[in-house]
Amino acid sequence: MNEYAAYIDDRSEERENLSPVKRFFFACAGAYTKILEVCPSEHSKYIGIGATIFLTACLAVISGTFAIKTLIDNTFVAVMFGLLWGALIFNLDRYIVSSIRKEGKFWNEFGLALPRLILAVLISIVITKPIEIELFNNQINAELFAYTADLEKDALAKLDNKLGLDSINNEIVIADSLRKEYKKIKDGKPTSFSFGEVSKEYAIAKDQYEKVKASNERRIRSNSRLADQIWNKHAQKVYEDVRGERVFKKMYIEPQYAQQRSKLFRTNRRLQAEIDEKKKIMDDLEEARKKEEEEFKKGIDEDLFLVKEKLTVLKALKREKDSIRSIEEPAVIEKAKKYGVGFPAKIEALERMKSESSSIWWTSNLIMFLFIMLETSPVFVKMIVKRGPYDYLLSRIEHKKKISALQSISDMNYDLNKAVKRHASKMQEEQKTAAPENPVHQNGLHPGSNGKPLTPEVFTGEEAYDN
Repeated sequence: MNEYAAYIDDRSEERENLSPVKRFFFACAGAYTKILEVCPSEHSKYIGIGATIFLTACLAVISGTFAIKTLIDNTFVAVMFGLLWGALIFNLDRYIVSSIRKEGKFWNEFGLALPRLILAVLISIVITKPIEIELFNNQINAELFAYTADLEKDALAKLDNKLGLDSINNEIVIADSLRKEYKKIKDGKPTSFSFGEVSKEYAIAKDQYEKVKASNERRIRSNSRLADQIWNKHAQKVYEDVRGERVFKKMYIEPQYAQQRSKLFRTNRRLQAEIDEKKKIMDDLEEARKKEEEEFKKGIDEDLFLVKEKLTVLKALKREKDSIRSIEEPAVIEKAKKYGVGFPAKIEALERMKSESSSIWWTSNLIMFLFIMLETSPVFVKMIVKRGPYDYLLSRIEHKKKISALQSISDMNYDLNKAVKRHASKMQEEQKTAAPENPVHQNGLHPGSNGKPLTPEVFTGEEAYDN
């Protein structure tokens, strides 16, 4: 860059001696230090951009270290990877910022910077996740513990289903309850055992009896109270004279009231007959049920023995399945635990926590937005700030280099064309000189060419540089 050096040398009196810190941040920003030496007004801008890129790289080192530490319990390896990851992020950010050129046209610059902004957002999201996981480490570990416990429970349930332990346990429960009921029947104790259709009919008849009894007895009591009220109100004592004395003979009630009372009594007898009828049906069914129970008791010993035998077989089968289960259980639990270990499992746990807790969702997103702002701020600063002296000088130098390169290409093309023309004229002169010595027939073939056309010498252009 001779033009660059010449331009800077012309302004040697305007140079400012830069401190190592400034030079470091200028290098982080991807800026040309020589140009910034003569542009002191641009120092604060590029120090801010360089510092942001450097701090983002430092956060990337921390993020990468946390991410690998969750996978490998080796601090040295985690730190080395963190440094490598930080260097990668630093290089990407430095390239993104340094490749943006200020031209004074915002929308053109925005269109050019948009892919870089998208890349910056993706980088910030990648950096954020390990830091989020470290911030919510306690909550994530608790979530993973509960999640792993559920996975182990589901895995063991699937193993039990595979071995048939669920059905065996159900059969054992049924057989044991049946054994207890048989023993109650044998001992004459109350039981919930049902003796076929008779027990069902008895239960229906008993329900009907209790309903009819409750309804009819209520009506009977009401009718009895009404009959007593009629008697107490309309019954009269009848007296007669016996030897001059007034002696009580009987109670008398008028016929219409007597008929009312008789009607109430008949109704009560009919209601009581309905109760007695339902009770008889229930008693008959109870008697039939007892007879069937007695018949059942005659073979209860054999049935009880069969139930006990079945229970013994089931328990032996269960012990066999339990031994197989005890062998396979550690592998099943270990496989289930693997789903709750590692960096991906922690990310999934964090996402579940965000869906369940609004506070964690807001905190996580705010952290991510903060990193997006940090990561994209150098690009936005480069786009928002006005075009300064640094940008003008850089554009001038780059334009000069472009013009110089284009001029070199043009000169090369001119020399090549000139050489081609010179070579062409030389060939024509040689053909004219050789015409009498090398006659050509009308068909355009040389007599000594054996019927083949002469091949002219091919010109590659290299002779232009030899001359």
